[in-house]
Amino acid sequence: MPLPVPEAAAVTASLGPRVQELLLPAVTLPAGSTAEEVVAVLSAEPSITSVILVDEYQRPQGSIDRSRFLLFMAGAYGHALHAKKSAARLADTAKIVAKTTPVIAAMQVAGQDNARVYDDLVVVDEVGRCMGVVRVGDLLRHAAALQAQPAR
Repeated sequence: MPLPVPEAAAVTASLGPRVQELLLPAVTLPAGSTAEEVVAVLSAEPSITSVILVDEYQRPQGSIDRSRFLLFMAGAYGHALHAKKSAARLADTAKIVAKTTPVIAAMQVAGQDNARVYDDLVVVDEVGRCMGVVRVGDLLRHAAALQAQPAR
């Protein structure tokens, strides 16, 4: 006699909601944008935490964290050396998760690099196009809420 298959709902409930439920609009620029263009975008809106560099198909090519980028640009000769050059030179590899990724799995992706643990995660659709970003703080809040829920 075969063993009963556990309910899929019980598995997904313990892993939390999918990241697409926590999605925030991404601030995107073409992958060929200059560092000066990124500075202009970040200066225009203080709530922007990252800029995602995308190709012509809206697929993420790099991720620029606001704090690291502005510190780098504000450093000695930072603006003079980099303003007119490609922002991709200062970008990190985007931390990409599929839109169906559960919160707990997304936290594992976020924690893979200690130096970039709080970088926004880039959420992509089935063909790899950028749908938006998820902030690690939102993942932490949802994971904490999962822990607070009574066991079923």
